[in-house]
Amino acid sequence: MDWPGRESEGKPVKPGAFYSANVYHGAPQNLRGKAHYLRVLAIDPITYSMGFRAQSPEHRGVMPHCHGSPSTSITQSDGIKRILGTVPIAADGSVYFEVPPCKSMHFQLLDEQYRALHTMRSFTNVMPGERRGCVGCHEMHSTAPLPATGLALRGQPAKLTPPPWGSETSISYDRFVQPVLDQYCGKCHQGDGEGRKELDLTRRPGKGNYCEPYLTLVLGPGADLTGAYVGNAKGGIAGTIIPTGMSRDEMYKTVPPMTKLSYASPLIQIASSGEHHDVKMDPLSLRKLIAWVDALSPYLGADEVYAMPKCRSGRRPPFPINRWPH
Repeated sequence: MDWPGRESEGKPVKPGAFYSANVYHGAPQNLRGKAHYLRVLAIDPITYSMGFRAQSPEHRGVMPHCHGSPSTSITQSDGIKRILGTVPIAADGSVYFEVPPCKSMHFQLLDEQYRALHTMRSFTNVMPGERRGCVGCHEMHSTAPLPATGLALRGQPAKLTPPPWGSETSISYDRFVQPVLDQYCGKCHQGDGEGRKELDLTRRPGKGNYCEPYLTLVLGPGADLTGAYVGNAKGGIAGTIIPTGMSRDEMYKTVPPMTKLSYASPLIQIASSGEHHDVKMDPLSLRKLIAWVDALSPYLGADEVYAMPKCRSGRRPPFPINRWPH
C-alpha cells in the first residue's frame, strides 16, 4: 500500500470513498428533502507545541479552554479547518463520493444555497483504496449501513467539487470575513457610520488572543474569557455552535438540525436577504461567510499559523498570540 506523501516518488496513492444509501436515515422528519449537497471538511493534525503555559498566572485567561496552541478558534480547542469540497445528494437521499485517504474528515448536509442544515460532530477517515458506508446523520454505533443501493451508487464515486475560492482551502477570520465586512458593511458600521454605535465592525484589538469584531460576532457582547470555558456566551449573530459554551450534557448531544450554523444564522440572513439597507453580497463573498460560520468560526487558518515566527526549537510559539497584528 502506498501512503500519502509518496506521490513525489511516482507512487500513486489510491483515494478512498464513502457512501450512504440515505442521508436522512434516522434524522428528524423536518430535515427530509431539504439537503441538496454534502460538504466534506477536514482538520489538520496539530503538530505545533502545546500551550500549557497558558495555565501560569501571568497568562491565565489569555488562551481560555485551549489545550494546544496557537489558539485557532474561540469556539473550541481546534485545529486548522479546511473545506475539501461538496458533492450532490441524489433524489433518493443517496450519496457516493471519493475522498483523500488518511485525513480526519466530517460531513455537513447543505441546502441549495450551501447553508448547513445539519452537521456531524465527530470525525472519520479512510485508508488508501478503502470504501466505507455510513447510516445517516443520526448513525448509531450498533446499526450497520444499509445495503449499497441507491441512485448515487449506480456508477463510480463522484469527485468532490472544490470551493469556489480555489486552492485556499483553510478558513480564517481575516481572510474570509473581515474583508467582506469592510466592503459591504463598513459604510454604516465603521468610521463615521451611524450603525457603528450599535455594532462596530472595525477590526481592532479585542481580548486575549482574539480581535474584535470577531469576539462579538461569535460570542455576543460581554463574554468573559478568563475561565476555562466561555459559559456566559449567549452567542453572537454568526449563529455558529460554541462547544465551550455548552454544559457537559449538551456537548454530547446532537445539535438539532436547522437550529445553528448558517441556515439559522442572523449574520447570513442579513447578508443574503437584501432587506438590511438593501445590502446583498456577491455570491463568492456570501459563500465565504457561510463557510466560516459552518466551520465553527475559525480565527486562524493555515496561512496565519505558518506565517508565525518559529521558536529556537523549531516549533510555533505558544505565546503570545496577541503580539500579532490586530
